[in-house]
Amino acid sequence: MKTILVLASLVLAAAFAAGCGGGAPERVAVDSRAALDVHVLRAGAAAGDALVLPARVTAREEVTVTARMPARLTALPLREGDHFRKGQTLAAFDAPETRAALEGARAGLAAATLQRDLARRQESRMDSLYAAHVAALRELEGAQADRRAAEAGWAQARAQADQMSSGTAIEAPFAGVVVRRHADVGATTGPGQPLLDICSDETGEITTDVPESELARLTGGGAQAQVGDGEWRTAMLTRVDGMTDFTTRSRVARFRLASGAAPEPGAFARVRLAGGRSAASLRPAGTLSVPAGALVRRGALTGVFVADSGVARLRWLRIGREHPGSVEVLAGLAGGEDVVAAPAGLEDGRAVRVTR
Repeated sequence: MKTILVLASLVLAAAFAAGCGGGAPERVAVDSRAALDVHVLRAGAAAGDALVLPARVTAREEVTVTARMPARLTALPLREGDHFRKGQTLAAFDAPETRAALEGARAGLAAATLQRDLARRQESRMDSLYAAHVAALRELEGAQADRRAAEAGWAQARAQADQMSSGTAIEAPFAGVVVRRHADVGATTGPGQPLLDICSDETGEITTDVPESELARLTGGGAQAQVGDGEWRTAMLTRVDGMTDFTTRSRVARFRLASGAAPEPGAFARVRLAGGRSAASLRPAGTLSVPAGALVRRGALTGVFVADSGVARLRWLRIGREHPGSVEVLAGLAGGEDVVAAPAGLEDGRAVRVTR
């Protein structure tokens, strides 16, 4: 009886093993389609520590045109995108009350000029009389004081007239394009109120905000810039703003392209900085990192595609701290493995052809 039970147990065990494929872990079959060309990076390599930052192409001159006096705006002929030449009128304040105020300022300047000239002649006569011992020193000093007061009044009247004259018609300081309008015709403006944002047609620099923890990368060189979807080109650091913005904990860095045609002002760009003595280099020894763009996120899971013997294998990871441009890997990846840099559209088991 015992023999029969043992034989039955052996038969059931064999059947169970056959149905479960012998207990071997199942692997995703290799895709039979043509191999895809993929660019890979070594896990933990310096290439994964490159920092890519959004940037902007600035113009050589960027100015906000503001009102210079309290007055009613009567003309703002240009719209966003309109080009203008140097010296062209950008805004006019030609209301009747403004013209009357300008005429009053000019009349005041004429009266102050007459008063100044009269005081100068009186001082000259009194100086001659004092030299001939006809006038007293007190009279000469009085004439000199009157002359100084008249000259001060004339300077004040001239400044007021010049302010009124320049404020009634604002001219373009350079040739360029209107970026944005801040006011409409008929509005009453005050001194310093924005009217237009304008910029020149000439390209200035490529600017980007660099995190405070990554400023050491700027001294290492090896910067590159990409304008739009164009190619990456060598960029030279021209200067860094002298103070860190306490709200964003970053500083503005400015670059120029080493060669090639100048990009259009206002265009979107990217700046790529090579690894340096930054937060990325302060990680514990042996910590792996992968580029942030290589990650595959599906719900709560995070992984990467690893090129393994010509096949893309999806590898789920346990990640640590995220740094600008890279992520620490705590588990699921070995040093030196080939990680696909751009996994968009890739499937597990797809045949791939590796490029570096």
